Amino acid sequence: MAEHDYYTLDFETRAIDTKMSDHAALEPWRRRQGKAEIMSADILRPDGSVLQIVNDDQKLFSYRLKSALEEMKGHVCFAHNATFDVAWAIADLQPDRCGAIPEFIQNIKWRDTGLLVKWLINGQLAEFTRFGLSLANLVKTFLPEHPDCQAFLEMKAQGVRAGENQAYWLERGTMDVKMTYALAMKLMAKVPVSMRTGLITEFDCIVPIANSWITGFRIDRKLLDDNNEFYSKAKTRIASELGVSEAMFSSPKQLGKFLFADMGLTPHSYTPSGNAGTSKGDLMWMEYKLRLAGHDDKANILKKILEAKESTTIFSKYVKTTYEALEHTGDGYIYSSPRIFGTYTGRMTYSNTTTSKDFETDEKTKFKTSIAMHQIPRKAKRVRQMLLPPEGFMVGELDSAGQESRLMAIRSKDQVMLNIFQRGLNFHSMTGASIIGMEYDVFEERRKAEDGEGHYTEARQRGKLTNLACNFRIGGKALSEQAFEKYEVMLDISTGNHLVKTFAKTYRGVPQYWADVIYTSKQAGYTEAFGGRRFKLTDWQTHRWGTESSAIMFPIQGSGASMKEIAISELSKNIPAATFALDLHDASFFYMREDSAKEIFESAESHLNNIDYEKYWGFKSPIPLPYEGGYGYDFSEIK
Repeated sequence: MAEHDYYTLDFETRAIDTKMSDHAALEPWRRRQGKAEIMSADILRPDGSVLQIVNDDQKLFSYRLKSALEEMKGHVCFAHNATFDVAWAIADLQPDRCGAIPEFIQNIKWRDTGLLVKWLINGQLAEFTRFGLSLANLVKTFLPEHPDCQAFLEMKAQGVRAGENQAYWLERGTMDVKMTYALAMKLMAKVPVSMRTGLITEFDCIVPIANSWITGFRIDRKLLDDNNEFYSKAKTRIASELGVSEAMFSSPKQLGKFLFADMGLTPHSYTPSGNAGTSKGDLMWMEYKLRLAGHDDKANILKKILEAKESTTIFSKYVKTTYEALEHTGDGYIYSSPRIFGTYTGRMTYSNTTTSKDFETDEKTKFKTSIAMHQIPRKAKRVRQMLLPPEGFMVGELDSAGQESRLMAIRSKDQVMLNIFQRGLNFHSMTGASIIGMEYDVFEERRKAEDGEGHYTEARQRGKLTNLACNFRIGGKALSEQAFEKYEVMLDISTGNHLVKTFAKTYRGVPQYWADVIYTSKQAGYTEAFGGRRFKLTDWQTHRWGTESSAIMFPIQGSGASMKEIAISELSKNIPAATFALDLHDASFFYMREDSAKEIFESAESHLNNIDYEKYWGFKSPIPLPYEGGYGYDFSEIK
């Protein structure tokens, strides 16, 4: 793209409510509350001039901002942390929570210098060093020769609070857009051809993801109160029955004393520091061993402790934190700050806090704005129930079915796996049939005759467990432990070995893929996912197993991240009435107006099931990559 086609943009924001001066400027959803605003907008135009719009009158400012954004129609506009700026723009120019995103915002080709850099440097070294993606650090690293570099870094280091010293912020906004432009110009030229489509697809997600941040999640206060009573009472009841303090359930030291000193139990494992393990897995194994030895009385105590620990975790992460977030947000909603490219594989994560820094003491204060949305357990129905769409809306979910297995089939080119998905066969049944040495057709006939319970149904479940665990290298011992700790299925090590060997024998292309991708990654210096995202590998000598594992896993999990971004982009462009709300596990959630939810959901489902992946990945998918799901009035009804 030619130099003259680039714009860059930066907003400086401030609190209106002086009581919120240490955090509101970082929370774009406060704009709709009337508690914060954009103080100034700086736009570097293609001719090199800078348009600065100062907010001395809100109505006039919004009018001028709209005009400036309309000028950028069809053009590329870079911002640093563009999700933040776009969220503020939407909140300023669309007052309705679930109102349509203004076309003049959607018509801009938004780009992000932070994401650009992450695509270029993503790798073991960047992860190990925790390379910072602040604009100051990127300028220092990539533009040391720039004539304004030192002045820019000195200005950034001054530590002026948002909203104070307006002259400082006006000058800083102008410098920000100039340095963002210089950074974009230098680094866009370094993007490999194979990476460009995937990078642009991620950029296309900026607008819908920014909009989801300021839309938030409505909380059912009655259900929250019910959950508070349910989980706190569970802890209190079990603590009373055992004659211990509730604090013990969240204290490894206290729990260790109770288990190994007071009860005299033998530890299942030890931590790296040499302490007896008290994790969920440790407790599950100890309970199992006690039952085998006939000590049901002690085993029942461990079962109660496990129940109390689970209640303690859910109470702390999803009940107590929700109360804290609601107190902070003040409008009955919680707001999760999205992190595009949040993990090294490209998956999105969320932050549930706003962090404010006192520049005089260097101390940080964290304000809860949400819960750990991307960590909500699949089975935590009570938590999902209290999450609601905005009034007048329903929430839909579309889940990528068997995503990792299908992506492994494509990447490994294993003919058995490809045939299963091409013909619409039951993948888990195929593996289950292989485990017990039976022809697939006979196995399926007998399984279906069991009507959900019996030997063949159980064999299919074993096949499912095997498929979920064996895509990536795993041994029989590790599989038996994973089966027990994750799925509460007891397998001895010999059975685990049998399942691992059966998988490798049935799907021979998968172990061959492992060997091939390790070799090619060593030669190239990186491993690569569909869509061009890369992960640079440098620790072959010092961390060989982990590096090889990354070479194997990244192409599959990174391709899953690509699918998710393709889905978000496709729905945003083609089914705008499906308003993106949340990325969780392998699913995308979206809001739909209640009176047209059925029509919107069916359109979204049909669209995602007919995506042309060739334009994103450069080849036609040899198998279907289906989406399935449902919709309802809260986040639990659709699972």
